Amino acid sequence: MSFWKKESLKKIPAVQKFFQKEDKRKLKKLVTGKNFDLFIMSIILADAIVLGMMTIDFFRDRFEQGLFLLDRLFMAIFIVEMVMKIYAERREFWKSGWNIFDFVIVAVSSLPAASAFIVIRSLRLFRMFKYIYQASGINNIITTFLRILPVFVSFLAVFAVFFYVFSIISVSLYGDVFVEFSTLGSAMQVVLQTFSMDGWAAGIARQVMRIFPNAWMFFALQKVVMFLLLSSFLLTAMAAVLLPAQKK
Repeated sequence: MSFWKKESLKKIPAVQKFFQKEDKRKLKKLVTGKNFDLFIMSIILADAIVLGMMTIDFFRDRFEQGLFLLDRLFMAIFIVEMVMKIYAERREFWKSGWNIFDFVIVAVSSLPAASAFIVIRSLRLFRMFKYIYQASGINNIITTFLRILPVFVSFLAVFAVFFYVFSIISVSLYGDVFVEFSTLGSAMQVVLQTFSMDGWAAGIARQVMRIFPNAWMFFALQKVVMFLLLSSFLLTAMAAVLLPAQKK
């Protein structure tokens, strides 16, 4: 078939639709292939190196413009990648949690404000999690992390309640005498120090107990609460990891 006959056939609506579907199949095969993933992963790694160099005075002073242009180039590649995947996969694209994760990261880091803040641009590096997750063995770490994350959030919520209550109590009990407990903000810093056991005995508890001998009960109660919270968190986290594995 001559070139002109092929071109005339392509003008037929049914044939045009066939070629469009064929092009989408080829594009989908491209963007879902391992070679394409390796290319994107190499771009993410190169972007990580560039972002790191932009935080070093030696490179920033000498190659600031070049590093910025490379960063913009990588951002353009990520945007083109998203457009290609959405066009090729259509609705299937949004059924994958990793695709949604990639899309959100690229969308946020491509905002105009991201150009001025390297912190926002560095969010693109989190896309490495997708490729790390696909690696054999390493995905177990990510799976465990995701299972423990809701438990950790719950732990933080419960801890925040106790932390706030103890801060208010400390202001009420010792705020008139000790400047460290005079305001809620400063009291929260001290209570956090006692919860973390960072020099709380000599630096805080003993000084308070010289004037308030019964203050040991307040600090002892904090330790008991912290011990129970940590024990509960560890046991719940172990259950969250081990129970799904036993069901399998």
